[in-house]
Formats: sequence, structure tokens, C-alpha cells
Amino acid sequence: RCCPQRRSADSTMVEAMDTDAPAPAPAEEEPAAPPDPASLYRADIRSAQASVERFVTSREPRFAQAALKLMACLRKAGLAAASPTQPVLAAAIASAFGPSHPLRERLLAALPPAAEPEAADAAGAEGKEGGEAKKRPLLPEMELILELLVLLALIDGGKLPVALSLADALLERVASWNRRTLDPFAERAYFYSSWAYEKAGKIEAVRSRLLAAQRTSCLHHNTACQATLLNLLLRSYMSAKLFVQADKLLAKSAFPEQASNGQLARYLYYTGRIKALQLEYSEAHRCLLQAQRKAPQSSSKAVGFKLSAHKLGAIVQLLLGEIPERAVFRASSTRAPMRPYLKLVQAVRTGDLAAFRDAMAEHAAVFAADGNAALVLRLRQNVIRAGLRNVSLAYSRIHLSDAAAKLALDTPGDMESIAAKAIRDGVIDATIDHEAGVLISSGSADTYSTLEPQAAYHKRITFCLNLHNDAVKAMSYPPDAHKGDLPDADAIKERQREEQELAEALAEEDEF
Repeated sequence: RCCPQRRSADSTMVEAMDTDAPAPAPAEEEPAAPPDPASLYRADIRSAQASVERFVTSREPRFAQAALKLMACLRKAGLAAASPTQPVLAAAIASAFGPSHPLRERLLAALPPAAEPEAADAAGAEGKEGGEAKKRPLLPEMELILELLVLLALIDGGKLPVALSLADALLERVASWNRRTLDPFAERAYFYSSWAYEKAGKIEAVRSRLLAAQRTSCLHHNTACQATLLNLLLRSYMSAKLFVQADKLLAKSAFPEQASNGQLARYLYYTGRIKALQLEYSEAHRCLLQAQRKAPQSSSKAVGFKLSAHKLGAIVQLLLGEIPERAVFRASSTRAPMRPYLKLVQAVRTGDLAAFRDAMAEHAAVFAADGNAALVLRLRQNVIRAGLRNVSLAYSRIHLSDAAAKLALDTPGDMESIAAKAIRDGVIDATIDHEAGVLISSGSADTYSTLEPQAAYHKRITFCLNLHNDAVKAMSYPPDAHKGDLPDADAIKERQREEQELAEALAEEDEF
């Protein structure tokens, strides 16, 4: 027999030996190789083709959206690694476009030489048993996606003359088709073709084609193309300073309600700019405010559009006599670009005409680049009015020459007419002694000595009484009270069955 103490000691020794034994070292994992950009690019093209085929078969818009998203990913991949992806795109075009296709040679000439057939098919070896699938005719939707990828590669590469010729051929190709499944992709074709002309400085050359396409899309009830083409035409007119024609286009056309938020935001922005130039500042402010709300709220998306809307909105608010919110100027993404407009706001708020002149001279290039120089010049009258209001509040009597000196007017002789116009518009409450050349401010009246408080209280009391009356009516006549008197569906069916049986019985009696 073994002693218990010895047995316990032996077990303790074995456990210690097991615990102290070194654990086996894990095998070192080899780092995974980075994915090949060409293989990923080829896989995205195949995924886009599958989405297009499913969209054409099922007519579900989500497949078209998936294909368009993949087209954006393909463009980003081409920008990140242009050398390995463009030969893959050329190989895809060479295999998809037949030898007799009118655009095959033009597309291949715009790209580097195509990848080797064995390299292009290495990643897709699993589809070789379905060789008959590769012989299927190319869908116009997929053809348009491949052509747009080539057009985008030319635009991003700075080859604008070649891009313009390809855009012309692409627009002719789109006009020759009459397929409703092509509408989401034709919208991108019009947009990128117009963008190519705009980058080349020839946006007026494509305007007639856009007008014809807009007319066709209205006749076909093509919502997507109709919204995009209307925005492109407005942009074309505004770039050529044809604001009267743009205003007529707005008056004669209606924006489709089913358009996307992005196109609606663009339409509202263009409408706001046109209305601001037409001196309709209230309507312009409403449109710009809606455009800012319709824009993507993410801080990393549509930064340029939101910045342009904030700049124009700030000027329109100043022209309306309002001061923009400080949050627009304090945001980290807009602080630096909005600094010139912040100086304008400060000059208008304080009525400092000298500070306004300095801001205009210092940032004239910025205002011209933003297209807001004409609207900024209109702010001069607002600055003068604000300064004159401050002078009227500070002095009960002041000579017109002294007021002109405080306002730093270029022509002091215009001070009398400026003060008279401010008095007529109700900016200041004062009178002018023309013989002595003195501006006499009226004393500030006590608001509570007038009928304004009574009118305000009356308005609030009327609102509360109307709200009470509406609540009483809603409680007296509930919305579903009449439904209890109506027969239910079973009763109606039973009555119809009885009437039918009675009619049949009468018919049998007449026969006998």
C-alpha cells in the first residue's frame, strides 16, 4: 500500500511538473497578401453586370442603384490605381463589344492596351464552363456603364478633347434608344457629358442637346432625366449670365416630385440664386434654407455644395436686414472659407462702411470666384442704413456733413438724399432741416403708450379662442362616429346574397 502522504506529495509534484512545462509556441501566421486591384476591379465589373441584368429582368430600382454605386466604386478604384485598372477596363470592353460596334475602336483607343486574355480570365476561371453566357448580347445599360467609365477616366486624366468627342457619341447613342430601363443610366450620361463640356469651357455648345433631351424626357414622363436635365439647363444659363432665360425656364417648367433629394437640393439652390438676382430676397432665402436642409447632413458629404449654399444664404439674409447665425461661421469645416463673409456680416451689423470697403478690397477675388460679387455690392446700402440708424440713435441733432464724415461716405453731398430715403423707408424716425442742413432725430417713443401691446395680446387671445373652439368641435364630432351607423362587410354580403336569391326566384316564377 502507498502512504496517503506520499500519494499526495507525488500528485503535487506531477501537477507542478505539468504547470512548469513550457507551452508550445503558436505557429507564426503568414501575413495575408494585399488584394490585387485589377482582380477587385474585374470583380466589380462582373457584379455591376449582374445587377444590371437583374434590374432589366425584375424592373426593381434597387438593382439599378446597386449598379450605379458600383460604377462610383470603379471610378474611385481607377483614380487610386490608374495603371492596373485601365487595361482591365479595356479588356472588358474588348470582350463585351463586338467587332462591328460603332464605339469599340474609339473606346479602346482612349485606354491603354488591354490586359492579356489569360490574365483577364484568371480570376474568372469558375465561369468557363458557362461559355455560352459570355456570348449573350451586351445590354444597352451595361454598355452605357462601360462607356461612362471611359468618359470619367478621360475627364479625370485631363484629356478633355477626346472626352468631348466621346461625350457627343455617347449622347447620340442614348438618343437612339427608347428603353425605360435605361433612364437611371441615361441620367448619369447627361450629367457627365455636360460636366465634360463645362470643364472644357464649352457648356453653351451642349445646351441645344440638353433642351431636346428635356423635351423628350417630359413627353416620356422620365422623372430622373427630367430633374437632372432641368438642373443642367439652369446651370448652363447661369454660367453664361443668362438669368432672364433661366427665370423663364423656371416659370415654364415644373420640377418632378419623385426626384431624388440631391437633384431637389440643386434645384432649390439654383432657384434661390436666380431669385436673389431678381431682387426676390424672401423667396431666395426660403429656397436656400430648404436646399441646406435637403443636402446630406454628414460632415464629409457634399461639403462644397453646403458651403456654397451657406455663403449665398448669408448674403441674402444680410440683404433682408437679418444677421446670419454664428454657428455657420464657427463650424470647423466652414470656418476658414466663411471668414470673408464673416467680415461682411460684422461690417453690416456695425454699419462701418470703411470696414466694408476693406473686406471688399481684400476678398474681391473670393467673391468673384463664388459668383457673389454682384450681390455683395448691393450690401453697401445696407451698411449705410445700419450706420445711419446708429447715428440717429446716438445724436438728437447732427449736421449732415458730420453724419457723412462718421459714415465715411465717398460723396458727402449725397448725405441729404440718403437720409431722406431712410426716413421715407422707415429706417430712422427723424426729420431734416434743409435750410440748416441738420438731421433731427425724434425721441424714442414708449411702446406701451401705443396700441401695439393691445394688438399683440388680441392676436394671442384670438389664437387661443380658435384653438379652444376647434378642440370642442373635435370632441363633439369624433372623426369615426359615423362609422357605427354603417353596415359591416358581412351584413352587406348577406344582403346581396338575399337579393340575388330573390331575383333568381322571381326569374323562375316568370318562366313558369
